[in-house]
Amino acid sequence: MKWESIYEEKKTTLENALKAVKRGAKVFLGSACGEPSHLVQGLIERAGRLHDVQILHFVTLGDAPYTEKRFDNRFRHNAFFVGPSTREAINQARADYTPIFISEIPDLFRRKIVPVDVALVQTSPPDPYGFVSLGISVDITKAAVESARVVIAQVNRHMPRTMGDSFISIEKIDYLVEKDDPLLEFPYPIPDEAGKSIARNAARLISDGDTLHIGYGHLPYAVLQFIHDRKDLGVHTEVLSDDFIDLIEEGVITGENKTFHPGKVICSFCIGTQRVYDYVRDNPRIGFYPAEVVYNPMTIARNDRMVSIGSALEVDLSGQICSESKGHHFYSGIGGRLDFIRGAALSKGGKSVITLPSTTKDGLASRIVANLQEGAGVVATRGDVKYVVTEYGIAYLHGKSVRERAMALINIAHPKFRKELLEAAKRHAYVYPDQTFIHSENHAYPDEEEASATLSNGTAITIRPIKPTDEVQLQDFFYSHSEETIYLRYFRTVRSMPHSTAQAMVNVDYKNHMAFVATIGEIGLERIIAVARYAIEKEHSGMVEVAYTTHEDYQGLGLGTMLQERLEAYAKRMGFRGAVGYLFEDNMAMLKTFSRKGQYQAEILEDGILRVWRYLNGEGAADSTVNS
Repeated sequence: MKWESIYEEKKTTLENALKAVKRGAKVFLGSACGEPSHLVQGLIERAGRLHDVQILHFVTLGDAPYTEKRFDNRFRHNAFFVGPSTREAINQARADYTPIFISEIPDLFRRKIVPVDVALVQTSPPDPYGFVSLGISVDITKAAVESARVVIAQVNRHMPRTMGDSFISIEKIDYLVEKDDPLLEFPYPIPDEAGKSIARNAARLISDGDTLHIGYGHLPYAVLQFIHDRKDLGVHTEVLSDDFIDLIEEGVITGENKTFHPGKVICSFCIGTQRVYDYVRDNPRIGFYPAEVVYNPMTIARNDRMVSIGSALEVDLSGQICSESKGHHFYSGIGGRLDFIRGAALSKGGKSVITLPSTTKDGLASRIVANLQEGAGVVATRGDVKYVVTEYGIAYLHGKSVRERAMALINIAHPKFRKELLEAAKRHAYVYPDQTFIHSENHAYPDEEEASATLSNGTAITIRPIKPTDEVQLQDFFYSHSEETIYLRYFRTVRSMPHSTAQAMVNVDYKNHMAFVATIGEIGLERIIAVARYAIEKEHSGMVEVAYTTHEDYQGLGLGTMLQERLEAYAKRMGFRGAVGYLFEDNMAMLKTFSRKGQYQAEILEDGILRVWRYLNGEGAADSTVNS
């Protein structure tokens, strides 16, 4: 038979089609914004004839009337991911939640571990070859269609025909119900200031040519607002939404460097507004594929430099990630977070990023915690995640000791909770018993002082204020020095830099004591190559004593001048009159650094030590000076 004849034969009314739903049936509903609203409404109207029908669903964005208490004996919802409209019923034990990786759900259907009696889905009208498209909801819907005993499709002209693996022959559909309803729309909320800061920090981890996964959630999605200056990004993600369109049209997302499906934007479903639904219609640039493909970690890893950005509810000081529940209260689900975290980890040059606000919405509790709440589900283990991001910065965890990661996470916690987190870390023996963190209750770190620069040999560096988490890097920097460098810096032979010394040097108040470090390497893998610091000189009011140390391999490249300018400019802004240095009189390199800013004054102290100083505002220029 021609497909047109098959279509007419299978076309029927809503009432007739839903007769296929029997008592005790397991019924699958299409996902998210692709939910077949007309079929769902018909199912509700038929509730009086049904008993114990199990509703299987992935992401629910509709009203979910089948979870209302009045239908307790009619329907039982079973969610693979807990959504806003089903959360209350699940946590009142009137509905169920099945924890599982999204990539494994299709196999549940096909092996009848979770059998599907009836699949209610929404499709586009058939194309000239008799195939309908699942449009914006391919995800686990395709496996449900292929596994169900009976398939009922709402054929909707508003459902776009999408490219990829979204097509179903009408021969595989048992009942076709025509109804042109507007698709569900979900505009993402505008992030608050904290959300913008989190997204801005996470965006720093995205480089030109990376391939992105943006997880389901408003914080990961907000990252898209801060990458308009990137080039040739690729996309292999679970959900496609409106803001991707701007980046594609601006040429930010090209996929040219992708190593899997180059030039293509790969996704599994859409959540957004009519704008994105119109954009994906018949668009060969966008490929919709089933969950077992998109979420498969081995498939994800075929993309080099895969960057996965997801969200969490809690992170403990050892790096365990909870994104599924608030204690015993189920909130979302395993979803695709771990699939993408592990896929990114397997990717060449890949990285996984978890975002979360530093506190709960009411500000009364920290989301970085000493230990997860009782009942909290660990979605990602201590060994899984590379980066954790809050509005207070970025913590790199991969390959770090528990001591290092605890300090890194305390450093990005809300300041009002840092002191208690540090005390808890001491009780747990995560950190040194004498560990200090002088800014435990306020956020004094001057983020605005972070800057990128390039040395005369082309080496890209970052110059930033020192952090309490730089202790290990500072020790490594010290032990990389030659004996000559140590002698010139400390005026004596110094053999060690123990924890007690190092932590005092990285805990500065950013006013009376300040230090800038120059680093090379990507965030989390930095290596310190120079340090510039000042401290109040007690004997001379309004003056600061400065000191500069540059690794031997990076001397003569202009780094000393950069650090001097940054340190002196900062000291001037803090209200100090001048800068003082103590050095051996034959330390010509330091004298040269000091003289670059013009005239300075000097006096010889005992043992060949020279005291040099300069006023930062020109004061004392008429005094006797030593010229450069």
